[in-house]
Amino acid sequence: MNARLLQFTIGVACAVFFLALAFYRAPVAAVGATLARTDPFWLSAAVFAYAVNLALRAWRWQIILRGVAIVRYSTVARVLLVGYGLNTIMPARLGELLRAEFFNKTHGLRRVPVLTSIVVERLFDGLTVVGCLAIGLHFAARTGRPAATLIDVVVAGGAVFFAVLAVALGFGRLRPSRFCRRFSGLADQLAAVECALAILRSRRSLAVAILTLIIYLPDALSLWLVVKAAGLGLGLADTLVLVGAASLSTLLPSGPAFLGTLQFAYVLAIESAGGPAAIGAAAAILAQLCILLPVAVIATLIFAGGSGGLLYAGGANAASPTARTSPK
Repeated sequence: MNARLLQFTIGVACAVFFLALAFYRAPVAAVGATLARTDPFWLSAAVFAYAVNLALRAWRWQIILRGVAIVRYSTVARVLLVGYGLNTIMPARLGELLRAEFFNKTHGLRRVPVLTSIVVERLFDGLTVVGCLAIGLHFAARTGRPAATLIDVVVAGGAVFFAVLAVALGFGRLRPSRFCRRFSGLADQLAAVECALAILRSRRSLAVAILTLIIYLPDALSLWLVVKAAGLGLGLADTLVLVGAASLSTLLPSGPAFLGTLQFAYVLAIESAGGPAAIGAAAAILAQLCILLPVAVIATLIFAGGSGGLLYAGGANAASPTARTSPK
């Protein structure tokens, strides 16, 4: 069995497993009835909030990339959209790899520093959503609602992302490229990683951290609006729980549009808020159909256009093809 078939098999198995768990808690008939009552006004507002979220994410990635190259905002936004959209339909978050590959093919940026910048981006995201989930559960616990599974998620997610942060900071301090000078190719790649990770030890990291917090305002709002469209208004603490649970669920193997894992995360979060599981499952379906899949379609069209003009528009002058040896 080759790697792609194995990834596909694991994704399908996880999708079926988590869908079964979600619909065991939320009867299909109740989910269907909830979907039939969807309020299009709130759903449209959710789509708009998610678009603002993506626009801010592109700005943040542009700042992170400054240690590698100066890239126009329009270029960064298009490439980011490719990565986010293809993540929705591809297993094992391969959209991130294609984001770096697409940047390399269309604008000449080296893959290694771009991939490292994506790791930095996801590190800030991961620490933020773990924080959202922890804060939300802290305040939700005052109501006495059980959330043992979500507490386990906080512990596991926190351990993973803080470990990644420790490795990234240690990598930058040790500068392993110095010990590989005899192997010019390897030393060059390691130096590119060090250059991209340098932002974590610079003042720009504060700007990225603040911008990340701002990003999660429209992100949280979009989730709140989707649940509102399904018929339930969440409080602030419960919205933070939903943000953390939904975001961390996308790290698990799943079907297209995070099928299965997203349903289970929404169900857990809505039940934690004291709402019916059917609203959680229905809200996840609405998010997949009306937010994630349209982004995936747009991303696929951009990716298919490649350097043929759909994204390339002036791409040769959009970014410096050579990574700097050190960020400013």
